[in-house]
Parts: sequence; C-alpha cells; structure tokens
Amino acid sequence: MKKYAIVLISVLALCSCSGRIEDLKRAEQTLGVDAVECERILDDIDASALRGKSAALYGLLKTRADYITGREIASDSLARLATDYWGMRRSGHYQSLSWLALGCAYSAMERDAEAIYALVKSKGLFKDTLSNYYADLNSMLGRHFLRRGLYDEALGAFTESSRLYHNLGDCRQEAFSEFNLGKVYYEKKDYSKARGYIERMMNDKCLDEISRNSCNLFMAHILNGLYGKDSAQDEVDYVNAYIAGCRNSEDMAAGYAMKGIALYYLHKSDSAFIYLERAHQLSNDLPTKIFAVKGLEWVATQMRQYQAAWNAEILNKQYQEEMDALSNQSEITRIRLQYNDEIQEHKYRARISRFIFYCILFLIVLIAVTVIVNIQRDRKREAFYLKKYEDRIQKQIEEKANSQGNRLMEACEVFRTGIAFSLVNDVALQKRSFKQEERDVVVHDINLYFATPIAALRAEAGRLGQQDINLIFCTLLGFDQEMIADIMCTSRSNLRSIKSRLKSKISAESFALYFKE
Repeated sequence: MKKYAIVLISVLALCSCSGRIEDLKRAEQTLGVDAVECERILDDIDASALRGKSAALYGLLKTRADYITGREIASDSLARLATDYWGMRRSGHYQSLSWLALGCAYSAMERDAEAIYALVKSKGLFKDTLSNYYADLNSMLGRHFLRRGLYDEALGAFTESSRLYHNLGDCRQEAFSEFNLGKVYYEKKDYSKARGYIERMMNDKCLDEISRNSCNLFMAHILNGLYGKDSAQDEVDYVNAYIAGCRNSEDMAAGYAMKGIALYYLHKSDSAFIYLERAHQLSNDLPTKIFAVKGLEWVATQMRQYQAAWNAEILNKQYQEEMDALSNQSEITRIRLQYNDEIQEHKYRARISRFIFYCILFLIVLIAVTVIVNIQRDRKREAFYLKKYEDRIQKQIEEKANSQGNRLMEACEVFRTGIAFSLVNDVALQKRSFKQEERDVVVHDINLYFATPIAALRAEAGRLGQQDINLIFCTLLGFDQEMIADIMCTSRSNLRSIKSRLKSKISAESFALYFKE
C-alpha cells in the first residue's frame, strides 16, 4: 500500500510540474501580444513551488509583464533570478531578455544608472536586432540616457528605435520615439530641430494623448529658448493649453513652473510668484523643484523681497545637493552591479576551466588504457603466433630436409606453405605496399625457415647483415625487385648496390647458388 502511495504522489508531482511549465510557455507566447492576459496566467502560478529554469523564466516574464501593464515593481529580486540563472549558462536569447527584464525593474523604480547598465548589457547580448524587443530596449535606453543628461547617446537610441518601429509598422511607438527626439534636441538647446519635431507631434494622431498634451509645454520651453521674453504671451497660451489637459498634480506642477516664468517675463510678478510657489509645493520631482525655486529667486528679486530670494537660493542649493547624492548613490549601485556581474563571469570561467581539465584528464586515462590494452593484446597474439607456427614450421623442416643437397629448395617449399608467403601474395594481388608489421612477419619467417642456410652463410662470411640475408632469400623465393625493395624498405637502385657488395662478401659458388644469372 505504501508503494502505491509513493507512486501516486510522484505522478501527481510530475503532473503539477508539467502543468506549471506549460503555463509558463503559454505566458511567454502571450507576453508580446497581450500583457494583461500574460499577467493573469502568471498570477495563477504558485511561484514558491518553482525552481531552476522555471523560476528564472517566471521572474523574467513577471517583471516584463508588470512593467508593460504599469504595475508597481518594488524590487529587482525576480529579474535577478533570471540574470543569475542564465548568466551562468550563456543562453544567448534568454540571457539578453533577463538583462532587459532587470532594466525594466530599475526603470520602474526610477534608478537610472542601474537601468542603463542593465539595458546596455542586454543590448550587447541581443542577436535579433530587428525585433520588437530590441526596439523597446532602445526606446527605454534613450529615456534613461535623456534623464541622465547623456544627450548624444539618447539621440542615437531614439533614432534607432524610431527606425525599427517604422520598419515594424508600429506607428504609435514610432511617434513616441519622434516625440522623444524633440525632447533630446530641446535639452541639447538645438531649439530649431526640437520645434520641428514637437510641432509635428502635436498633430500626430498616433501619439498618445498625454504626450500630445506635453508638446504644449515643450513648445512653451522651446519658444522661451528661441525668443526669450519676446514670446512670453505665446508661452502662456501653450502652458494654459497644457494645464487644461493635465491629469495629475506632478504634470500640473511642471506647467505652473513654466507659466510662472512666462508671467515673470510679462512683469506680472504677483501671479508669477503664486504659480511658482504652487509648482514648488505640488511637485515631488527634484528637477521641477529646482526650476521652480530658481524662478522664485528671480521673481522675489524683481519684487525686492530679498528674504524670499534668499530662501529660494538656500532651497536651490539643498535640492542640488540631493540631486548629487542621488547621482552618487546610483553610481555606487551601478558599480555593485558591475562587480556582481564580474563575479558571475569568473564563476563561469572557473566552471569552463574545470570542465576542460576533467576532459583532458579523461582523455589521458583513456589513451593510457587503450595503449596498455593494445600492448597486452599484441604480446598475446605474438606469443600465440610464434608458438603455433614455429612448431609447425620446425616439424615441416625436419620432415622434408633429409639431405644436405635439397635442403635449400625444401626450405623454400616449406616457406611457401606458411603464413608469410600467403601474406606476400595478398599484398601483390592488392597492389599495395607492405605495412611494417607485415614486413616483420616476412623477415621473421625468412630467418626461421632458412635458419640452417643463414647459419652456413654467416659461417662463411661473418660480415653479412640482415639486409643481405633478406635480399638473398627473397630473390631465391622468386619475389620481383619491386616487392623485395618494399619488403626491405629501400629503393631498387639500393638493391643493386647491396647485391654488388655481396659479391665481395661471399664466395662465387654461393653467389651463383642464390642468384641465378
């Protein structure tokens, strides 16, 4: 009964894991089409039960879906699951998407330096540079470059995203990139180009309503940059149109600040002071507060309210210090992220080094075992061959070599019954060269079959070498010159030299016996 229970629990666990994996795959396919549906699928998954790749994929998808749907992202922990998992495995597609998700998390938390680092890392890993993901990445990167004051980098990012969205047929996102290009040119103080972009976007129906309304505020700023106080009334008109379309206090604060500056140019100091003071109170954005207190300082000075001007100057310094502190904190976090990334890189390299070491060690052991096995096998074969055939040859020689006169010819006949002669015939039929082990077999059998004639020759001429012996008995056996040269591993011209030297080593009778000329 216990066995059945264990099996049942295992089956249920496997089925639940399989179901979660299928849900994650479905959520991944849905993310690019309907982020809300993707969120619904992910909300039905128990994240605490996920491990390994499933947990990393969940973290990637959840962060991206929360960012697209505008949900609050309070931590980078889910995106970090993805970067930690795929950072160690070098899976190109998911590795780049995991860094994109981390960039989305930091973007939602308005941590620009960390977002830029993560997005630049993702951009360097992307392979599909024509996809919506890559276009979104460039658009996000441009926004953070713009917020950090990196205007040339922002210009490049928005230009690339605009081109990609145009090729993909996404006119809404293309219009948003064009709108941001206008903002970049405004920040670069290239007001003519900025005005061209912003005026075109004001009438572009593809641009969302909030951004189109923001064009009014930017037009006021651009006119202020181009004409200063000469366009103050036009600036007020644009700002009023902007304030009428605002939906939250932060946007209204930005409008009030610009309206206060315009009214200051129109010498309406009381109204300017009221709007700038209201902008300062409503806004929680440091750049807007700085803009407002600078205006308050100008207006208070114009109204000869020196204490208010002094207070505005103190606030301006305080806000500037807060901006510097935030910048330093972002840089510290960016360095920490870079350090963590280097740790992951070192871990990956260590894993690769260990893997290579184990592979080399395995190959060395495998080669050593193979060599030892082959040596033992060759020794056994050699012992078996020698024992079997030496006994057989010796018996044949003893039976047939009864007289001194026909001993040499009988030895030749016996040799032709052995394995060496068959091997020679096979080589000749195949029209190929001898292998070294085949040469060794032939030489071995020559020394074995013709042991008595060789002993007599050595007694007659002690200077005979193995090459001389091989030439004599290969010729006696009727092998042609090419085959003899191959067996002796020499050239035919060298055979003639060896034969010529033999005349001086053995007697004429012996030479005539072995070389029938």
